[in-house]
Amino acid sequence: MPRAENVWRTWIVRGLALAVGFLAALLLLEVGLRVMPVHEGAHRLPVNEANPVIRFESNRQFLWSRDWNFSLRNRVNVNNHGFVSDHDYDAAGTEPLLAVVGDSFIEAFMVPFPETCTGRLAALLQGHTRVYAFAVGGAPLSQYLAYAAYARDTFHPDSLVVVVIGNDFDESLRKYNHRPGYHYFVEGSQGELELERTDFSVSLLKKVFRNSALALYLMHNLELGEAPSRLRRILNPDEETAAGHAVAGAEASLVSDSKQAVEQFLRMLPEFAGLEPEQIAFVVDGMRPQLYDDKMVAEARGSYIDVMRNYFMDMAREGGFEVVDLHPIFTHDFKTHHQIFEYPQDAHWNARGHRICFEEVARSTMLRNLIGFSPLQD
Repeated sequence: MPRAENVWRTWIVRGLALAVGFLAALLLLEVGLRVMPVHEGAHRLPVNEANPVIRFESNRQFLWSRDWNFSLRNRVNVNNHGFVSDHDYDAAGTEPLLAVVGDSFIEAFMVPFPETCTGRLAALLQGHTRVYAFAVGGAPLSQYLAYAAYARDTFHPDSLVVVVIGNDFDESLRKYNHRPGYHYFVEGSQGELELERTDFSVSLLKKVFRNSALALYLMHNLELGEAPSRLRRILNPDEETAAGHAVAGAEASLVSDSKQAVEQFLRMLPEFAGLEPEQIAFVVDGMRPQLYDDKMVAEARGSYIDVMRNYFMDMAREGGFEVVDLHPIFTHDFKTHHQIFEYPQDAHWNARGHRICFEEVARSTMLRNLIGFSPLQD
């Protein structure tokens, strides 16, 4: 019997030693990561009846970085209304207002604000026109409607720019995308598409993790939450292609559903923005990285993104909206200067991509009509 007690005592001591060693290792990692440029997170606010659009905690700066080795990093400022900008928004302002709506491309965590499309426009138009961006990563066309209505009711913009990316079409439909906090199209009782908000709350566990450098590193830099989807992509590489950041070779039903989302978005946008179509301009991203290689462009013809971006632009022009197609503009610039428009490790626009977006908006008929002159001299 004493021998059995000794065995148990040995196992207990070993277990305690392992636990203490594990906790000590976690503590060392926590202390070490606190002096490293760990992605601190943007702190999204709850989405509900009182706060109907997804935004961030206001008046806060945070460090953004990506990858295990912090390969990209930037200091991000969230303003008084919970959007990424170096400038506060004034609902009582009297200068004309240009609203810019988009997703993570306009949110642009990875680009210093003065180098973003919005930041450059704000600097160019200072003294003439206010430029306010309304954007959060993951927002599709359906969410752009919610932001347009929020801008209309709060700030009363005089013109609107909407940046459209390749995944905005199908991800507007809740049957294909259902992240909490966003607005999506759902099928109504008569078969028509209706806009519906999905509420979002911040869990207690997430609030606790926000105070841990180790937890932030695991969640944001290592993106452990994305591990299952990454594994699926590794196991099923044929399901996905880089053709414009959306699935290619799509079923006819996906294309049909996406076209319905586009049509409903274009029908609803003027009312939601409180503007006429000629006061609204769309900036449509090019097919990257295909545009860097003529052969890849040829192979992408007829793909889902090729079909959808062309359908969107055709329908928008038919509806009286201005459309800026960045594909030929990016292509010409690349063939001339041989510089790409995104980061090697991140598909979002880099400063060069943002500069070209800015230049095209600055040359737009919509902006010239708003301020009465062309602000960018070639």
